[in-house]
Amino acid sequence: MKATILFLLMLLLVAAAGFVFLFQGGLRLRDEARQIAADNDSLRAQAAEAELELAGEVATREATAATLATAEHNALLLEGQLVDSQLAAEELATQAATLGQESDGLRDELAQLQGEAQTRPPVARIVTPLDAAIVPLDQPVQVVLVASDAAGLTELTLEVDGRRYVSYPLDGETLHARTLEWPAPAEAGEHTFTMSAVNLNGVSSESQTITVQVQDIEAANAAIRAEVEANVVALRGLEPLAPITPVVLSRDALRDRLAADMAAEGDPDASRDDVLELSAFDFLERDYDLYAAQLELQGDGILGFYDPETAEFVVVNEGALLDAPAQWTHAHEFVHALQDQHYDLDALTDDAVNSEFQAAVRALAEGEADLVQRLYLTEGGFFSQEEFQAIVTEIAQSDGSELDDYPPVLISSLSFPYSSGYRFVETLYDAGGFEAIDAAWADPPRSTEHILHPERYLAGDAPQIVALPPLTDTLGVGWELLEDDILGEFFLREYLDQQLAAAVAERAAEGWGGDRYAVYWNEATGGLVMALRLVWDTAEDATEFAAEYPDYPAGLLGVVAQPQPDGSACWVRGEAICFLQAGAESWVVRAPDTATAAAVLAALRAPDA
Repeated sequence: MKATILFLLMLLLVAAAGFVFLFQGGLRLRDEARQIAADNDSLRAQAAEAELELAGEVATREATAATLATAEHNALLLEGQLVDSQLAAEELATQAATLGQESDGLRDELAQLQGEAQTRPPVARIVTPLDAAIVPLDQPVQVVLVASDAAGLTELTLEVDGRRYVSYPLDGETLHARTLEWPAPAEAGEHTFTMSAVNLNGVSSESQTITVQVQDIEAANAAIRAEVEANVVALRGLEPLAPITPVVLSRDALRDRLAADMAAEGDPDASRDDVLELSAFDFLERDYDLYAAQLELQGDGILGFYDPETAEFVVVNEGALLDAPAQWTHAHEFVHALQDQHYDLDALTDDAVNSEFQAAVRALAEGEADLVQRLYLTEGGFFSQEEFQAIVTEIAQSDGSELDDYPPVLISSLSFPYSSGYRFVETLYDAGGFEAIDAAWADPPRSTEHILHPERYLAGDAPQIVALPPLTDTLGVGWELLEDDILGEFFLREYLDQQLAAAVAERAAEGWGGDRYAVYWNEATGGLVMALRLVWDTAEDATEFAAEYPDYPAGLLGVVAQPQPDGSACWVRGEAICFLQAGAESWVVRAPDTATAAAVLAALRAPDA
């Protein structure tokens, strides 16, 4: 049993020894495996490092190759640029050679020009008077001489009628201008002016010669006016009943005459009252200088006029020979002198008649004068083609822009007698010639409605007489009447046109049958009252006005209407504008407040008003 145990023990020992051996061997194997793994990792790392180094070398090799390729490309470009530069340099060299040759040529040309300049004569000119100028007797003539020379001037000479008149020594100036006066002789005749100059090289200019015609301008103009007047007489068919001698004024003398006339017509308060009256219809601001504006408009724009009060035929002339436009204007004004002698123009200045009648007669007078003037230009054969063109050019150049700074009512009222008057007279002339115009003078138009609508004049549509009661008792202490007159269709249209479209204003004013207005002023309070009563040709005309007028105060004051107990409508903003329509009549009242407006409306509509 012990041997078995021993045997078993020996087996165990052997097994243990084997195990130990195996264990030790396993440890060695594991260590070796670990070493091998470590070596393997090291090899991998070395391989990876080698790969990286290889990749770097490859990248470096590729970058180097790219750099070399770029360098080769740049080298090729530089080589091309070098070739281009060499070509450009060769071209520049060629151009330089050409420029050198041209420079030599220019130097030669400059030298030639300098040489020519030394021998070129000076330039001498008579600036004024112009060749063939006409100058008046016994009036000095301004002469302007100009000379130039690159080498410098030494002398300037003026001869009159072949004899030396004056000579000026000069000190080498290259440009010289000289102004002098030549006293025109007292006898008419032709005279020659000759100018010359000498330069530092002793070279004289070519002489310039002009002719000047000395005339008795007034005598010549008198002959021209007589011819124009004879032509007008033949064209119009009216002979003068007495000699007509024009008064010739300079522009400054005309201004003085107009200023004296305006001063004689009234004091400064009258002009202020006119401004207040116009401001009641929004035509002017209350501080507008109407006197200065009227004086400026007439003083600068009038070429001539006829004064019925003095029977003076005034023409504006600064001492010049009457040219074609001046002759044409003279024809117009001469018609007025004939009108006054045959038909009496006293109505134009008669304060006993209303302004509406005066406006209609003035339109008839200006319309006829315009018609004769146009016939004188187009059908009389009195002007050459050159003179005709001079008149047309002057008309075309008058664009009216100089009138833009004036209130529209001033320009419209000045132009109405001419524009609307011409259309009225033209209608009569087309229907019956000058006989129809003679008939119109025998029975003149009575209103601007007649002028605007000739058919109503021909139909005998006379304006209705409209009255207004005095309002001083209604308004109370401190109120004074500034004006009581007729507005008329023309000014009614102008009034409405300030807030309504032109076509609407014209349509609303048409159908006017008559009116009366009054303007009152309170000096102490600065209050203004305007009362206007309108009557219409038909009920439809009244209805149309009533439909359009409310847009005027609404647009002016920017407020809506306020119905009133008396049936009127008022627009109130700082003041009141009230409107009432009843049947074929319309009332417009402007007052400081609605209470005053209501009182005025009540007075206007009173049974005994």
